[in-house]
Amino acid sequence: MKNFITTGITVFCTIIFISCEKREPSNVIEESKFYASFNGETQTKATTQFTNGNKATIYGYSAGANVTSATPVSGTPVDATCGPAGLLTPTTPVFLPKGSYDFYSVSLNNGNSPNMTFSSGVSGQLSNGIDYLWAKCVNIAQGGTASFTYNHKAVGIEINVTPGTGISNLTVTSISITPATPAANSKMNLSSGSIGESNSVGAMTPISLSGQQGKYIMLPLSSIGINIELTVNATIGGTAVTAKKYSASIPAQAYSSGYYYTINLTVSSTALQFSGALVDDWTNQTITGISLTEQ
Repeated sequence: MKNFITTGITVFCTIIFISCEKREPSNVIEESKFYASFNGETQTKATTQFTNGNKATIYGYSAGANVTSATPVSGTPVDATCGPAGLLTPTTPVFLPKGSYDFYSVSLNNGNSPNMTFSSGVSGQLSNGIDYLWAKCVNIAQGGTASFTYNHKAVGIEINVTPGTGISNLTVTSISITPATPAANSKMNLSSGSIGESNSVGAMTPISLSGQQGKYIMLPLSSIGINIELTVNATIGGTAVTAKKYSASIPAQAYSSGYYYTINLTVSSTALQFSGALVDDWTNQTITGISLTEQ
């Protein structure tokens, strides 16, 4: 009789436990996780870990939603900071109900918040000198992990200067270019990350200089020529000269979103000589027909 009662109690408790399990809600809200890497190197196409301390903004939408008309899901957009192993930690956790989601993210590739506002899927007007990064992850299940691989979306310009025959002790003291002028369509499309092209250039602008190399990040530009000016100190034919100026005109061509343009110049006694150029996927192309003169 005792065994019968014990067995009955066990069966009864099991039934209650199963019943409770069935009554647990199926729409559990779970925290989304985010990680970051980026295509940061020209030449090699390998991804690298996002820099510790870099900030990004994350935008979430229901999977398949059109960002031009849809509203971001609750809790986004949200800023996040990169930590060890590429972990992106949002300022507030992102909890989403059962379903699938598309995530988009932008960054300035530094420790500043992007502060980019998108209206109907398009940002406000952007600026030169900023390394805009963009990434997306689609069809991420509730509580899943979105692993962003960021890509450069502005335009990288690199100018390398080398001494030619009869030139020694070359020191480049300045390089300036006429960059794209921010225009009404110099805006980012959130769904693709592409930035619209300007159709004009501005005044001569000094660019960052390290040794014989200058670098600059600008907005995309339609098929328009860019001018370059540089100043050097050198020994030319045995005579020391200072503050010698040269100029170069690059024929009209497009400078497209996400590309890195390398221009190689050689200083001679009377002029700059164009010694080759490379366009890389920051897609290799060639820039030709540059006229280079001494000033």
